[in-house]
Amino acid sequence: MYRSLSNWVGFVFDHPVSKLKWYEADNCLVWDDSPEHLVMFIAESFERSGELLQRFSDAQVDQGLWFLLFSDYMAGFGNSAVPLSLRQRGLESFIPLFEGMMVKRCSPHLSHLGEQGANPLNSSCYMWWDHFRFHGNFNSAHCFDNDPEILNVMRRLLTIPHDACRESALHGLGHWHNYNSRASGIIEEFLSLSPDLRSELVEYAQNARLGRVL
Repeated sequence: MYRSLSNWVGFVFDHPVSKLKWYEADNCLVWDDSPEHLVMFIAESFERSGELLQRFSDAQVDQGLWFLLFSDYMAGFGNSAVPLSLRQRGLESFIPLFEGMMVKRCSPHLSHLGEQGANPLNSSCYMWWDHFRFHGNFNSAHCFDNDPEILNVMRRLLTIPHDACRESALHGLGHWHNYNSRASGIIEEFLSLSPDLRSELVEYAQNARLGRVL
């Protein structure tokens, strides 16, 4: 397979949406590349997501993002052989993914309440940080150098005036409650600077500050 950004985007997102996902098939395509190149492709595709993903439906984009979260193609984020500067660029690319694409295509429904009528893309938006696993913990100490950037990205996402994006960041920070003391402080700052939030989002933020998220 010729390795280009355009081909990478097609490999991840250009598939019909069905009950049996394309990547669950026995004969599914495989992208053979180095961890460093994969992080670079992910960064470039997310940095330009508003443009590059425009031709795909919301359900196709959601399917592609779930594929990435559960595949090994993001393993470079936890690989110490990949330069830290590139891994940081990859993490920072989550900001334009949310600012340039999620905010424009997700609906303002709150996923933790199961609100009806949500856009299909709200699913991966809400669960993004729940399944992005390349941060430090007792089992992956080599990922600790990602932690400051991940916290900074989640903090930045809280400034986006879109409930689904804010809920995503709060969900992630809630899971970090017992792992990094900065998480609660970021939520407290968010609440102090955001006086006009929906009451349901305020309650969710308060619960996330205590680590009470699913």
